[in-house]
Amino acid sequence: MNIGVINESGKIENRAGLSPSGVSLLAEKGHSVYVQAGAGLKAGYSNEEYSSLGAEIVFTKEEVFGRSDVVLNISPLNEEECHLARPRQLLFGFHHLAVAKKSIVEDLLEKKVTMIGFEIVQGENGILPFIENLSEIAGQMCLAISGHYLQTSQEGRGLVIGGVVSVPPVTAAIIGSGTLARSAVKAMLGAGAHTIALGWNLDRLRDMEQISPGRLVSMIASQYNLDRITRIADIVIGAVLRPGEKAPIMVSKNMVENMKKGAVIIDLAIDQGGSIATSRLTTLEQPIFIDQGVIHYCVPNITSAVSRTSTKVLSNVVTPYLLRLGDENLAHVLKSETPLAQGTFLYDGHIVKQKIAERFGMSYQPLNSIL
Repeated sequence: MNIGVINESGKIENRAGLSPSGVSLLAEKGHSVYVQAGAGLKAGYSNEEYSSLGAEIVFTKEEVFGRSDVVLNISPLNEEECHLARPRQLLFGFHHLAVAKKSIVEDLLEKKVTMIGFEIVQGENGILPFIENLSEIAGQMCLAISGHYLQTSQEGRGLVIGGVVSVPPVTAAIIGSGTLARSAVKAMLGAGAHTIALGWNLDRLRDMEQISPGRLVSMIASQYNLDRITRIADIVIGAVLRPGEKAPIMVSKNMVENMKKGAVIIDLAIDQGGSIATSRLTTLEQPIFIDQGVIHYCVPNITSAVSRTSTKVLSNVVTPYLLRLGDENLAHVLKSETPLAQGTFLYDGHIVKQKIAERFGMSYQPLNSIL
């Protein structure tokens, strides 16, 4: 099998689709890996490191798409990259089709590509392996991000997260109850913040309370509770995930208006539209904006800031799937490999996720009826 890794630096993306270690595992099994020159530089990997472990360095994105059966991407493919996709090619990466342009979907359907999304690959136990692993990183990053922007020099409230003797800690509200929320809760509790988790899943909220029994406050994420808690919070973290769907708005514009001036919002659901009404996309170069006196951090590729760790994690998760795809026919793998079948957006000219078809007003075909 021929596997391609594109250089995504033009999209303000620092991560790479494979680490050199992943390349070596694939090369040992006889697979060819084409890495576009510079793809790993921002993650600390040189072209020479890739080539020494079996990759062939190519110099254009066109060549990666032209020579590969499978193309790996981290940031969603743009229109130019989708145009380069070959008929019946497998595109494996983060796609976030729920917030994509309809023209991109139409182009890919016409080419009958298979599109598998990291964000919706899901095991029988309900675990999303790509999301779960990156969520651990993103949750930890919330501590450093919020601590930085609470500083007076950043127009924040001028607070230390954990407080000091005679001065209470900040109040951090985490909205959600999945791995991302759990990681953020763990980081905030570890720093000494007064931490409140708001979610709908009672079992998950109960599990989160076990992180530090007696210290975490958990609540149902009703509009009434969200309105109350956002008024007193110094930090609000939106960590709501609905795999393959647009994120629901949990915090209204009116709630943001009633927040403390200089408070910090981190919208971790911005990849899928955002869960805060006032959120809009930002970048690692310009990560924040201020609306209603509240600092908003809405970077979609947040783990790209720690690109080496993130690249290693993604490579470790994707490599076993690639090895499986290299050994068997794609249709057979999708029949027997439930996580990849769950992660499939498009197959053979059909949308196989009902929510995506509804989003674009297009026809839907269940994957198992096509295979």
